[in-house]
Amino acid sequence: MTGNTTAIHLGNTKSCVAGYGGRLDPHTAYQFCIPSWVVFTDNGTLVGEAAMNHAAVRPGTAVSGFKRLLGIRMYNEMVKREAELVPYHFTEQLGRCGIEMEIEEGNLKRFLPEDVASILVAELKRMAEAHLGREIRYAVVTVPGHFNGVQRSSLVMEAAQWRGGFRTAKLVDEQVAAAAGYRLHEKRGDRKVILVFHLGGRTCHATKFRFKDGSGHLLDEHHDAYLGGDDFTGRVVDYFVELIEEKHHRDIRGDEGTLRKLRAECERAKKLLSDREGVLMNIGSVLGEGADIYEELTRAKFEELNRDLMERGMEIVETVVMEGAPTSQMQSRKDAIDEVILVGGSVRIPMVGQLLEDYFNGRGLIRDEDAVIRGAALLSRPESARYVEECYYGGVSGPLWLAK
Repeated sequence: MTGNTTAIHLGNTKSCVAGYGGRLDPHTAYQFCIPSWVVFTDNGTLVGEAAMNHAAVRPGTAVSGFKRLLGIRMYNEMVKREAELVPYHFTEQLGRCGIEMEIEEGNLKRFLPEDVASILVAELKRMAEAHLGREIRYAVVTVPGHFNGVQRSSLVMEAAQWRGGFRTAKLVDEQVAAAAGYRLHEKRGDRKVILVFHLGGRTCHATKFRFKDGSGHLLDEHHDAYLGGDDFTGRVVDYFVELIEEKHHRDIRGDEGTLRKLRAECERAKKLLSDREGVLMNIGSVLGEGADIYEELTRAKFEELNRDLMERGMEIVETVVMEGAPTSQMQSRKDAIDEVILVGGSVRIPMVGQLLEDYFNGRGLIRDEDAVIRGAALLSRPESARYVEECYYGGVSGPLWLAK
């Protein structure tokens, strides 16, 4: 029945639910998104916007960006790197990486990243059910193509089914979902070579694959778990910390409250620069000064601060395009790609799109921040079931939908 299955996409910064169905028209599409934040307090749990707002005041009680920790061991190198970025601690739980934080009144809480994922899944499920006016039993859950079998199992079995409330959940790779958003999994995309480039809030990856009779065949994949929009914002924060010290004689490096305010203002400015050439930032409000003190951030300055990070993203694309071939084959390798799809919130940054257009010699690119969740919603419909069940589900390791 239309509306009895929904699509779930958990991102590091934003999570969404989408599908088809409504009280009046069962074929109407719906989509709801929330920030990927969860807060634990003595009085209960906050999710989404409320959690993100609470994190601005009590950052040590909030969790976001947990996705890359799903299903990994405590002594994985990624845990060491993550520990340098977050205000809480990691402990071994059930042989895996767990999270330990001090909530209000000094109480300690220990949990797994899967618990955080399940709280978000349950909230998205609740939102969709409120829209439809009935229970949803089944889900199609998106997963990064580079996730291994343990990570995939932790997402679908623990987060979506055991704790998230779905009777059955099946996986589809994010790259396949993005292509399905443009119906490239159907006959019109048969034999086409597709490159999906994802640049989100915290991660970056590129995947090249081909559909043959509805089945995806991997050609190459490369990713960077620590490259995304948050890094771009961080460069702007560093710039203004130095500017404030130079022009306003304030060193705010040790002032966590002021740094949080500055980061929020830099994040706002970054987003506005997607449509503007410059943004005035009220530094006075950040510093708590009585008078308004404005400094301008131009798009040109933003691009200067972040050029090397964006070029790192381009290196990921080139690695996947070339597959180790000599540079003499570069043009033929580019020409062999039929469709290029850009997904993730950070692809809205004009320089990102321009670098990719230049790399592909000015060809038209599909830029669609929500292609993954929209494609997953299409695959959640009964008539699309075979693309999930037959082609992309099952197995124990590696990208489950891909066969070389």
